[in-house]
Amino acid sequence: MTKLYDVIIIGAGPSGTSCAYNVKRLNSDASVLLLDKAAFPRYKPCGGGVSPEVANYLDFDLKPAIDSVCDTVVMVANGQEITGDKYPLWMVRREKFDNYLLSRAKEKGVEFKHSVEVQDIITTNETPTVITSIGEFQAKIVIIAEGGRGKLAKKLGYAAKNTTLAAMEYEHYTAKGNGKLYIDFDYNDSGYAWNFPKSDGLSLGIGGFVKGQDKGKVGLPQKLLNYTKQFSVDELDKKNLHGHPILLYSGRQKLVHDRVMLIGEIAGCVDPLTAEGIRPAIKSGFLAAKVINYALAKNDFKLLVNYDLAFHKEIGNDFYYARIMAYFLNKNLSRILPMLSSKRAVNAFMSVFSGKSTYREKISWRRIGKLIWKSIF
Repeated sequence: MTKLYDVIIIGAGPSGTSCAYNVKRLNSDASVLLLDKAAFPRYKPCGGGVSPEVANYLDFDLKPAIDSVCDTVVMVANGQEITGDKYPLWMVRREKFDNYLLSRAKEKGVEFKHSVEVQDIITTNETPTVITSIGEFQAKIVIIAEGGRGKLAKKLGYAAKNTTLAAMEYEHYTAKGNGKLYIDFDYNDSGYAWNFPKSDGLSLGIGGFVKGQDKGKVGLPQKLLNYTKQFSVDELDKKNLHGHPILLYSGRQKLVHDRVMLIGEIAGCVDPLTAEGIRPAIKSGFLAAKVINYALAKNDFKLLVNYDLAFHKEIGNDFYYARIMAYFLNKNLSRILPMLSSKRAVNAFMSVFSGKSTYREKISWRRIGKLIWKSIF
């Protein structure tokens, strides 16, 4: 007889694992199965900048998973450098960070199966059946946390229709940087380049929008090489070069489909202005866990729709303002960027990234009006 779990979570990235952990933290009797196609620890392309705010959604010390702390952010625009130093950020290596989250989830009693490919979810019965490469599993609730490259939500017709950012990243393990984080707008007319410092080198990358373009013509590899040269990286070793899509939030969408829920990047849980994904992913997992435990306690799965409402209130509402700013920047970067090129603007941006404030607090309708004016005239 197939075991019936309370919750099955597909994907052991930050959103899936934090959700699994928090379900067990809030209800130790809940049975939770976490599935992932990879064996852990595994490499994951990611700049690795994390807001300290993520500590608000977990009740254990994250210091063992933090690679380093960055105190200085440099924004480069029109050949000028503007420095902000008021809001420190955590730097992580995803292979270490994700594996640490997973270890804490397992300690909490989450059952984990790796190297498992999920092929389908059958929802015709009252309890969904998850079809995998190692057999079938049933659950009262299924969570899809498969990330931007996942195909399951799309196959089921659940995937949120979000804007795709093409990103290319290079891990340079030999150079010792100056410990500063760089956001550079001078190397790409549709996105930005970045340098995230790590204790053992640099995470260098570049991102650009691909909507309406052939992905192969975005030109990111050459643009990335042009960018890395200033950090004494004159040649890119292919084994450390990784391309991947990022699904940016692009508006309110349905994330609950009867007993199947979407969290993390597959739900569009990525900042449309900065492409930050780890903090909102963990937050979405936390919000989902609270709703899940309420539905389980009441044995009423119609209550899962409250996750849609919570996501919109706690994440989507703020991303709405970020989306407006991103739209105008991408439409007319050269004319609008000078408005944002000041130490005050950089520190305001970092206060949002660090979780000390929100876009709603920093982006007024007056400022939006100025952006509209600049983009037109």
